[in-house]
Amino acid sequence: MKKVYLSYHDIHTDCIKLAKIIKKKYNPKKLVIISKGGLIPGSIIAHYLEIEDINIISIRNIKEIKSLEKIIVVNDLINTGKTAEIIKKNIPNSKLIVLYKKKSIKKNCDLSLYKFDSNELIVLPWENAN
Repeated sequence: MKKVYLSYHDIHTDCIKLAKIIKKKYNPKKLVIISKGGLIPGSIIAHYLEIEDINIISIRNIKEIKSLEKIIVVNDLINTGKTAEIIKKNIPNSKLIVLYKKKSIKKNCDLSLYKFDSNELIVLPWENAN
């Protein structure tokens, strides 16, 4: 499997691009950030969009999010689609936004910036690259 290494600069640049799209398409007032992977992208996006109403949750605690309003959920990537399925099941009125996803994953997110091939392993700067 080919490893694709992304830098903090790549992430920051991509987050700003994604935030501009989010602002035009959704203009959210609240973000839910999935920990651990969504912490850095979610923070950058929240700062750019000047959003102060933020929840940070783990997938284990996703059932704690109760809202009738539309929620933007931010994560770093969709690799297998399992996390996305959990989010869509538990927060059905949410919009799942990710920086990156595999091309093989079809409808698990509402917006992604880039798609990678299935044979590419995306290595984010905060991950262990083993």
